[in-house]
Amino acid sequence: MRFDEIIATVAGLLAPDPAADGFPELVAGGFDPAYPVEIAPCPRPLLASEIEGETVICGRISMPEDHDAPDGQRVRLFFTVLKSHSDYPSPDPLVHLHGGPGSGILGSFAGFSQLFDPFRQTRDVVMFDQRAAGLSGTSTSCFEALRAHIDVLVAPGFDGYGVEPIADGEGLTAACSAELRAQDIDLSNYNTLENALDVRAVMAGLGYETYNLYGISYGTKLSLEVMRSAPEGLRAVIIDGVAPPSVKLYDTVAQPLDEAIQMVVDLCGADADCDKAYPDLGGVIRQVLETAAAGDLVVAGEPMPVEGAMLPFMIRNGAYRKESLTPYIPALMYELTEDAQPVWESLIAKGFAFDTLSDLQAEEVRKKVKGLEGDPLRAAETVLAEADLFKAAEVALVGSIEELRLAMQRDRELGPLGALFDRELERAGGAWTSDPEAALAVARDYLALQTGAGDKARLLEFVTRHFDDDVRLRALIEAMNEAELAQVFRVIAFAADRPEHEYLKNVHLGIYACQEDVPYNSIDGYKEVSAGLNFPAITEIWLAEMGRFYEMCATFEPAPRDGFHDPIVSDIPTLSIGSGWDIQTAASWAEVAVEPLTNGQSIIIPEAGHGAIIYQPCVVDMSVAFINDPTIEIDDRCRMAAMPEFWIRPVKEDAAGEDLDSASEAQP
Repeated sequence: MRFDEIIATVAGLLAPDPAADGFPELVAGGFDPAYPVEIAPCPRPLLASEIEGETVICGRISMPEDHDAPDGQRVRLFFTVLKSHSDYPSPDPLVHLHGGPGSGILGSFAGFSQLFDPFRQTRDVVMFDQRAAGLSGTSTSCFEALRAHIDVLVAPGFDGYGVEPIADGEGLTAACSAELRAQDIDLSNYNTLENALDVRAVMAGLGYETYNLYGISYGTKLSLEVMRSAPEGLRAVIIDGVAPPSVKLYDTVAQPLDEAIQMVVDLCGADADCDKAYPDLGGVIRQVLETAAAGDLVVAGEPMPVEGAMLPFMIRNGAYRKESLTPYIPALMYELTEDAQPVWESLIAKGFAFDTLSDLQAEEVRKKVKGLEGDPLRAAETVLAEADLFKAAEVALVGSIEELRLAMQRDRELGPLGALFDRELERAGGAWTSDPEAALAVARDYLALQTGAGDKARLLEFVTRHFDDDVRLRALIEAMNEAELAQVFRVIAFAADRPEHEYLKNVHLGIYACQEDVPYNSIDGYKEVSAGLNFPAITEIWLAEMGRFYEMCATFEPAPRDGFHDPIVSDIPTLSIGSGWDIQTAASWAEVAVEPLTNGQSIIIPEAGHGAIIYQPCVVDMSVAFINDPTIEIDDRCRMAAMPEFWIRPVKEDAAGEDLDSASEAQP
């Protein structure tokens, strides 16, 4: 941040009564009475330069649970609007549709707002948690079942599916879905079609007539459904990590990894040096997998399962802005057929951890500086030393701004007594760290406070039951005004969400997948598709988990829809992006999705994982250019910039002049 930006940010945070001057219509309730808006604090942390009410605003927007019954039950979707940096922004924002389904995005608010910040040079950016997802998942969260079985959630080894019996022979997920049905929640309304109608409704409530979409993972399926079912006002679409409705996602779970392996084989085969050093790479990999599946693959003296042999392919997906492992994969696969495995041993010793690209670049610069002499050397060393200080100061500054933001929020929104109660409750809770049973009892009752009346009587009952000798907590409750009490209950609801969140992601995934996908998928279908892959041995990696997944799905009622798997036909300009590292959605599905789109383009980025925009800066530039002008033709520059350069093992000659692998020199 520049000095003037820092001062402006601090001035905004210190404002005595910050009003949302940048978003007056949203503060007043939004632009469409059918979808009313209520402002709420944004999730923390924010980017250091953001000022709530000026550059960013968050809240909840209400809409029908069933869009065909607008007078029926409502759901509230948590949203954020990130204002454009331009004084003359384009009228059509970029709307990011997150993955999952059921995961939400605003829990990772700072990361995604930074990722999409380049689009703010010309337009607003809008994000929201979809129904039954993240901060919008309250209506499909089984609070009573979770409270009653908090011990299951925190037990070691809990796998998140909740199928093991806990009471009366049923599992946690069965108890959860039963609770939702008992509350007359119509789970069949939590699906991709209703989500698509939500997108248009959110835009109406926030005041946008036209807009653009950027969907990642499940967000690509949702983007395509918007194009089919609610295309009004939709100007352009980018889908990245594509899951088209025409693909049976659970029959094809192993296909993305199979394609990721085959892409490395093909890229090596197209590289003369790699092909010479590692001929028939595909055959070698199949041999390795068969050996591992038979239990005969040994590395560093230990048996290596199929998952271990595939680790180099799998860990790339999630290695953001780090050195690529792809160049070493052919050597790694060949080593698994040999007695000496120095590259494997080197990577295992490193924990398969790679330096970030910025760290690698810094190391290269430092090497060059060491070659200087005299005044240039002294000047360069001074610059590097100051750069290190600048980096440390920048980290400290971001932390200090966030600390100031939270302190002001606590003082302003909780009030003096609410803020003090929050601190005192945290202090008093430390007494239970050595008593697991008592801690579980406290957790159950604390979770119960997130629903029901937010009054003093309930808070006093909780404190009396678990902190009966703590007169400070009781005195603080008695002295609170209504605003302080209400905010304390909001803080409790937010904090209570944490132990539930990971499990509820699986429940919310099940609400979508088990109702609308699984009716078309099966464990037999998974086995059948996997048997026809290039590397069928990888089927074993997911087989047990798929079994647990289908057990979980048995607790939900199927809700199939006619035409759900029909390809989407549209003339809306669309850019479809696949990735070579992606083991969640196959790269080829990006091409499948655009086949029926008359204005669709597709591109495969070899060195990128699930959501190519997260991995390669050129994808950001390409995407911004496309949204600014959806008529442009996307060329190969980004694809070619993301090509791997394979590492060839050093060789030495034996007495007869023949090449031999030099195991002692084989260090990546």
